[in-house]
Amino acid sequence: MVKFESLSYIYAKDMPYATTAIEDIDLEIAKGKITAIIGKTGSGKSTLIQHLNALLLPTKGKLVIEDHVIEADKKATDLKALRKKVGLVFQFSEYQLFEETILKDVAFGPKNFGLSEEEAIKKAKEALKLVGLDETYYTRSPLDVSGGQKRRAAIAGILAIEPEIIVLDEPTAGLDPRGSKEMIELFYRLNKDLHKTIILVTHDNEIVYNYADEVVLLDKGHIIEKKEAKAFFEDTALLDELDILRPQIIALKEALNKKGASIGDDVHSIDDLAKYWRQHG
Repeated sequence: MVKFESLSYIYAKDMPYATTAIEDIDLEIAKGKITAIIGKTGSGKSTLIQHLNALLLPTKGKLVIEDHVIEADKKATDLKALRKKVGLVFQFSEYQLFEETILKDVAFGPKNFGLSEEEAIKKAKEALKLVGLDETYYTRSPLDVSGGQKRRAAIAGILAIEPEIIVLDEPTAGLDPRGSKEMIELFYRLNKDLHKTIILVTHDNEIVYNYADEVVLLDKGHIIEKKEAKAFFEDTALLDELDILRPQIIALKEALNKKGASIGDDVHSIDDLAKYWRQHG
């Protein structure tokens, strides 16, 4: 369980150019779910998630992650254990690769958390397999593979420390459509098969609609809405009010309903729509 309680963060606090990035955030994120955090650029999404492994510490309020409590004006403790529990994958995470081979890079995290060389290598190989990089990549330089493969290697470095919570900041940024689909399906499998809690920052509403369990909308540092993802996008009046771009299937259903169809909220995909059409003609 992750819980923000009246949490605020001010950049350059007590300086003339101080800026409040997020303010009075009250939010509970369910364990074992995929939660998407959306909002316009500058809404506070990245600031919010950087609190999850104490890269930023609250100016006000507190954050509870299982048995870890981070509170404003109190020294944060046991950060190494927290950062093992919460793996943060930055946007363009491949820029974090630095070792001479991919295997060494992925093994760095487990070694840093106290595993022996042999154990770290074992964890690294397991993580590389999870992201679809086989043994032919072990001795290759991170500089000698494609952008998508670099992204996978960087993510493997997070998975190798076996976090319970994986936090993703725009994980599909810069990838082509096929690479984006493969990347998000990787995290979907980690959630469904290994029961990892996934917290996802994205501008891609197709990803949110098709993969997320819940959606949290931020605007100007405040939570505007928190809702089950499918219900959020089916509420077209709310989408209009908040100026949220519709996923393609929602836009298609709206267009067809305006032509006289009666397609309900239980139709969530093209396959569902095809089934509806076969039944109703």
